[in-house]
Amino acid sequence: MARRSLSAPDGHDASIPTRHAAPPKEHTMPNATTRLLLQRGQASRLANARATRLTSAAGTLWITIDHDARDIILEPGQGFSVQTGEPVTVSALSGPAVLDLQPLEARP
Repeated sequence: MARRSLSAPDGHDASIPTRHAAPPKEHTMPNATTRLLLQRGQASRLANARATRLTSAAGTLWITIDHDARDIILEPGQGFSVQTGEPVTVSALSGPAVLDLQPLEARP
């Protein structure tokens, strides 16, 4: 748990715990199928996911794309093909989840 320092009214420093999700870990997209295990609330940021198929192999995934108002929810067995070059964030929604990433075409 993170802690935040504050100055108390009497001048001494106080430290209080804060609850924030860890920042998403950033991944670059591989040229072969990759599997990621995400714990509940854990996020993974995909820097360049254009032409990648994201599939939930287990658990529920929440996908958001920068500059896109949609929230995409994948249940086990469901997939989504990324068509944009914007960064994509994938989170495990209600428990551990397994994300499969499969390139749809060769990348340079």
